[in-house]
Amino acid sequence: IVPENHLYSKCAEFIKDRKTLSEESLEPLTEILGDSERAQAIIDASKMSMGMDISPVDLINIQMFAGRVIGL
Repeated sequence: IVPENHLYSKCAEFIKDRKTLSEESLEPLTEILGDSERAQAIIDASKMSMGMDISPVDLINIQMFAGRVIGL
């Protein structure tokens, strides 16, 4: 849904855990992406995902890595 590395990292930093995404997340995601359709697609995909839950340690690592990518 988000092929650009920088935007992907910004989305990952904002979303953190897919279980926290809701329709209230649409506006901030739209601001990050500049595209409301892609933002809605991310929210829709998060509701249908059957992946494993992320561990707190993995979430911290993802947030740190996303922050480093954004800072480049």
